[in-house]
Amino acid sequence: MAVVDRLGDERFELVNQNGEEVTFPDDFNGNVMLIGYVYTYCPDICPMITHNMRAIDLELNDERVHFVSISFDPDRDSPEVLKRYAQSFQVDESRWTFLTGERRVVNSLLDRLEIRTVKTPTRFTDSGTPVYFIDHTDRISLVDSDGNIRRHYQGSDLNRSKVADDIRSVLNEL
Repeated sequence: MAVVDRLGDERFELVNQNGEEVTFPDDFNGNVMLIGYVYTYCPDICPMITHNMRAIDLELNDERVHFVSISFDPDRDSPEVLKRYAQSFQVDESRWTFLTGERRVVNSLLDRLEIRTVKTPTRFTDSGTPVYFIDHTDRISLVDSDGNIRRHYQGSDLNRSKVADDIRSVLNEL
């Protein structure tokens, strides 16, 4: 399987669902990663992406594969919100990290990974809670243990068996 792109030498200081600082991608070096791009308030695509990734995790059950979900809504997706989201999908947090951070850092990472987002106009509930949605690239990325992006997939409409086979192929290269 060919290399599509490389994560490169840039480092992104983010925070995981436990409130711990994470340097992406350095803290995942040596692991094959399946990366999804989500936000927890998403009504449709993001839950499908997370569900598909979880199904792949359950099928593989391999500690050499780490699942990463990067939120592109850091204004609402705090570590606590990401933790509840992870728990709602019953993911194995020893093999799955949800990331958020400062908007500037998140946007820089998304630009690097060519993930596009467009926020809808914000409305407010009677209690003043902001309500908005984010149109976004529907993607999951497979990254090898050297930081090479090996393949992109449409996250919501995924052939999970194909992705699992691709991950096994990358693992066999180790």
